[in-house]
Amino acid sequence: MKLIYANGACSLSVHILLEELDIPHEALRVSLEDKTVLDSYNPRSYVPVLVRDDGTVMTEAISILQYLSTVKGGAFMPEATLDKTKCIEWLVFISSELHKGLGPLFHPDGVKPEFEKEVRAKYDDRLQIIEDELSEGHFLMGHEYTIADMYCLAILRIAEHVKVKFDAFPLTLKYKKNLELRNTIRRVIEKEERAELETRPRSYSQRMTEFRNHERNH
Repeated sequence: MKLIYANGACSLSVHILLEELDIPHEALRVSLEDKTVLDSYNPRSYVPVLVRDDGTVMTEAISILQYLSTVKGGAFMPEATLDKTKCIEWLVFISSELHKGLGPLFHPDGVKPEFEKEVRAKYDDRLQIIEDELSEGHFLMGHEYTIADMYCLAILRIAEHVKVKFDAFPLTLKYKKNLELRNTIRRVIEKEERAELETRPRSYSQRMTEFRNHERNH
């Protein structure tokens, strides 16, 4: 199994889960500037990408997180149906509101000051939702550490990178720092920061071999 990731991206969540589940994998760090290698794995030009041993290519963080949890018996997901649904709700909220909401802040020079102020105000509203939830427990699902927390951490780190301020959200900041102190998470972050960039695009022969393996297994 291969994980295609970029340092400082939402793919961190999948990398954390792979390590938490102790699933053997090869992690390939790609550039988000020169996307030659990335595009050879995912024509949509973003991470994460998970290539299964049979050649199946999977994309989208919340999809991959749920898949890996499922193949390991629902690991890091609540057992009760309603709680599991709530966890998925968090994944969708983080993806659509926290992650996508950061888009304009990656290119502030091209954004009018009034619009940037509006974007940051709306983002603060979204962070307040996280803050209010954390007042009830240590994690998004109360006292249970789940894939939603792994994904949320990845996005909060991106938010910090584009200078989102957490001063008004002390519980959220504490939550982020505590997650970063977990042994597995700290190890993954250090590994991603030290890793060299993969420079070899996925070749046509690799894709065909993976496709044939996939066909044989189905």
